[in-house]
Amino acid sequence: MYFTAETLAANSRLRGHWNELWANRDIFNAQHDMMVNAFRARMTHEMLAANAIGGFTREFWAEIDRQIIQMRDQEIGMEIVNDLMGVQTVLPIGKTAKLYNVSGDIADDVSISIDGQAPYSFDHAEFGSDGDPIPVFTAGYGVNWRHAAGLSTVGIDLALESQSAKMRKFHKKRVNFYLNGDSSIVVDGLPAQGMKNHRNTQKINLGSGAGGANIDLTTATPAQLLAFFGPTGPFGLTARRNKVTAYDKLWVSPELWANMAKPYLVDINTGTNAILSGTVLDAISKFIPAKSIQMTYALSGNEFLAYERRQDVISPLVGMAVGVVPLPRPLPQSNYNFQIMSAEGLQIKKDGEGLSGVVYGANLA
Repeated sequence: MYFTAETLAANSRLRGHWNELWANRDIFNAQHDMMVNAFRARMTHEMLAANAIGGFTREFWAEIDRQIIQMRDQEIGMEIVNDLMGVQTVLPIGKTAKLYNVSGDIADDVSISIDGQAPYSFDHAEFGSDGDPIPVFTAGYGVNWRHAAGLSTVGIDLALESQSAKMRKFHKKRVNFYLNGDSSIVVDGLPAQGMKNHRNTQKINLGSGAGGANIDLTTATPAQLLAFFGPTGPFGLTARRNKVTAYDKLWVSPELWANMAKPYLVDINTGTNAILSGTVLDAISKFIPAKSIQMTYALSGNEFLAYERRQDVISPLVGMAVGVVPLPRPLPQSNYNFQIMSAEGLQIKKDGEGLSGVVYGANLA
């Protein structure tokens, strides 16, 4: 969902988004020149100086775009979003929701005969449907028309500093959406849900309530961790029930990671003596159906998240990659305002058997 040389080369739809971004920038330059020419005879020397840029140059936009890429990894939790970029689905901006069919049942009569004429039915599969919204994220920042001084070196620095501050808030909102969704966004009855609360995410209640696993993974012993995450524990059973051989990524909270990173001491039956055998994670990871286990500060306490990194399981929906466009200046004393915008959502699917490759564990009510 970012414009880089690699993503532009790999995705033709994203190149279309890139062309639209530059069309907006070129439209601003043309509109700006028309505005200045219309009022030039009545503008003061100071107004002329502040409006002398003649539109933003490619070098200016290169600095703006470069900073977007530089900042994409600085927000807590962005590592989860970035990990899923390999299975993103790029869509036209006109799509406000991404629907998909869920195959139902069909007659199970399969005939075996010599002549091939034995009776069999010609019915068709019944389909249900599901889907997820693709909302638009917007934010803005500006540079005062006098401070800009034609967006000289000082003006460019001020624009970049303002963008940096606002981009942090923009990314924080995006990460929260991918994890928790937004209850205010509903399209055609389809709610915008995140990895933690999506209706198609398998959930494991770690608390002590009804059906809860009644375990605190941040203080559990190595044996308890193995019993939970292993093949016959709640985590392993959830994987098997959903026909998951191994989740590509298991994200855990810092507190859970600290418990897993403790030294693993093996009793050698010589009184109180024990030998160090790596960490707890080293000892149990081979029994956990997960290819990679990593810590994230986006989770906390008794919490974990895992998924198969497959487009038919989970996919970021990108209707517009993150970009910055200038807003029209109707008057010489109008400020230089910029809009940060993206259109993106998250799709988590269940198949026709109701199986899902995403699982979330926490103390659930």
